[in-house]
Amino acid sequence: MKKIFLLIIIIALASCRQSKNKNSDKSVSPLKDSIHILTKNDKNSEAPFLFNNGNTILINWTERDEHNKKQNLLKFAVFDSKNLQFDSIFTVPASKGLQMHAESMAKVGIKKDGTIIAVYRKKSVNDRSRFGGHLYYVSSNDAGKTWRTETKLVKDSTSTSQSFYDIADLPNRELGLIWLDSRSKRRGKTLYYAETNNTNKFNKQTPVAFSTCECCRTEIYVDNRGIIHLAYRNLIEPDEDGFDGYGKTEIRDMYYLQSKDTGRHFTKPLPISRDNWHIYGCPHTGPSLAYNGKQLGAIWFTGAHQQSGLFFTTQTDSLDFLPRKPISVEGRHPQMIEQNGKFYAVYEEYYEDNNKGYYKIILDVIQENGTHQAYEISNPKTNNNHAVLTRIDDHLILIAWVNTDTRHPKIMYKIVDTSKLQ
Repeated sequence: MKKIFLLIIIIALASCRQSKNKNSDKSVSPLKDSIHILTKNDKNSEAPFLFNNGNTILINWTERDEHNKKQNLLKFAVFDSKNLQFDSIFTVPASKGLQMHAESMAKVGIKKDGTIIAVYRKKSVNDRSRFGGHLYYVSSNDAGKTWRTETKLVKDSTSTSQSFYDIADLPNRELGLIWLDSRSKRRGKTLYYAETNNTNKFNKQTPVAFSTCECCRTEIYVDNRGIIHLAYRNLIEPDEDGFDGYGKTEIRDMYYLQSKDTGRHFTKPLPISRDNWHIYGCPHTGPSLAYNGKQLGAIWFTGAHQQSGLFFTTQTDSLDFLPRKPISVEGRHPQMIEQNGKFYAVYEEYYEDNNKGYYKIILDVIQENGTHQAYEISNPKTNNNHAVLTRIDDHLILIAWVNTDTRHPKIMYKIVDTSKLQ
């Protein structure tokens, strides 16, 4: 009897050890692992954003009230890179009533000292515009348990609206912020830059580009050399430099500028690609950048010359960009990172099956020369949009997106082992 009892204990211990090893093993097979649902089934969860400062990965989204927008709330969670899952979900109480926009989503960033800063937008009380709003931010020094008093980003009364903002970790351990501002002498908006100080306030608010497209996502990206890269969709009127001379409708193409001294000075904006997209209105889709250790890559959407779709290019040493390469005819809303010298982009892509339309999430592995291989991330015959991604380590990447197959949109995520992609 004792031998049988000891045998049972040995088997149980071995089983526990195997289970523990299995749970702690970070190896995952590409594209075959479970798709996880992060948010509640009875809540509208949209507009995800991933922030990675090299030490901590955060995801945030807006929990949207379909009946009362004054109840919208900003939520966030920290990713556990060891167990490959998200920890507890936190709410930013001061964000109640924020405006939700999939291209102008709220942002939560974390400084190297652990300070969390949440940036969001609320409708202007005295603004009659349907889309008018101001940016606000709050900070927390205890991992989101308590928050300081809400601060309005722009105090200048001539600025009636701010929107389409982005946030990034800076080389000086502060956070950088860019946004589109209504203070403009021409049509469109003005691109502003600011950074936090030691009191966690955004200061040095400086205009860096003018006459921008009003409603496309902006990009602030800092590479491993400490260079700050900015990208946005420009609005070029017939009387401005860069107009191609055809017609009277403005051009809305992607432009770029950089700073090598942590935002004190920026270069003159340059075109990423002279697509010459004549369009009267905003396409609501912005650019994305990544640096692979040798070249800066850019991906964006354009509808110029009846060649709509996503395109990719890389930058030369003179800051100009090489001729664009096509990536996807049906792709929209791209986001891109770098890992081991390759570019990884996610986007939604429309397709039809038995006369019914769907939107799938694609992970595209792009080489410097523009050759690429696409993989479907979401489940077949489902509807998904606005994917985001970040690297976990040298092999694993985290992808999150919105799924709209049920009454309440939800945030889903998946971990992909890129070393196993063919």
